[in-house]
Amino acid sequence: MKTNPRIVTKEKLLEDFIALGVQRGDTLNVKASLGSIGNVAGGAESVIWALLEAVGDEGTIVTDSFVQCYRLPLMGENKSKISTDETPSYAGALANAMIRDSRSVRSKHPIQKFAAIGKRAEELMLNHTPQSYAYDVLRILIKTGGKNLKIGSDEKVYGIGTTHVALGALGYRQKRTAAGVKYRDGKGNVKLFRLNWSGAGHGFNKFMPKYQAAGAVLGQGYVGFAPAKITDMKITYDVEIKELKDNPSFQLCDRDDCVPCRLSWDFSEESLLTFLANNFLNLSPTLIAKAFLTRFFLKYPF
Repeated sequence: MKTNPRIVTKEKLLEDFIALGVQRGDTLNVKASLGSIGNVAGGAESVIWALLEAVGDEGTIVTDSFVQCYRLPLMGENKSKISTDETPSYAGALANAMIRDSRSVRSKHPIQKFAAIGKRAEELMLNHTPQSYAYDVLRILIKTGGKNLKIGSDEKVYGIGTTHVALGALGYRQKRTAAGVKYRDGKGNVKLFRLNWSGAGHGFNKFMPKYQAAGAVLGQGYVGFAPAKITDMKITYDVEIKELKDNPSFQLCDRDDCVPCRLSWDFSEESLLTFLANNFLNLSPTLIAKAFLTRFFLKYPF
């Protein structure tokens, strides 16, 4: 009986993480496309095991575990949904395996939740509350020697984890649909949390050559069959601050018909008429409606 050549064992994952440059004591912000790794024996739980073995007792692993929010005012079944520590994440298999792990601690932010296992888990997660900036966990990692571990190609895994922090620090505003979710405060009272931060452009991966030039890439190779790299979060953040301060549009995509990138930012220079003219040959009722909605009806969340 032939074995599947794409099966990746947890022992192989550990070897790959160490070869990539994961060190004992690291605090890692992990962004991963599990499907890109291959057929992982044991699934996401094996990835967690290998990561924890690699960073050791003094290390910590952190992942996104963001949850869905809903258009306001809340309607129908969304009125009764409450965000809790057990709410599943849309961020993928690794995020949900972290949520299920009895050792993990999940942040208290109602929407942009993170999950962590390791020495710094409680310190990082329990201070991330409804009063915190959505990506404040990453801001702290930037200041305290955190590293980003990206597993998957640039097409599969979006960005490297610090650009949202840079956008927040620079105060750039993006029009967004009013959205939120209910949660329980520390006294058990049910409250409504409103989305209160900007989103992102669709061109985060354009930063990669600049990270390379600045020396932010600490290691690169493969985890299973997936390309992977480790980056210094302080250096990538500094690159982003410098670039975005000079040119806030750098993080936007290059597509003429991308409404969020062309029309939603407070620094957007393209008028509605210019947008429609540039897309004259591809105009559709949906695109026109989305453009008008964004320009005239969506609001800045702060």
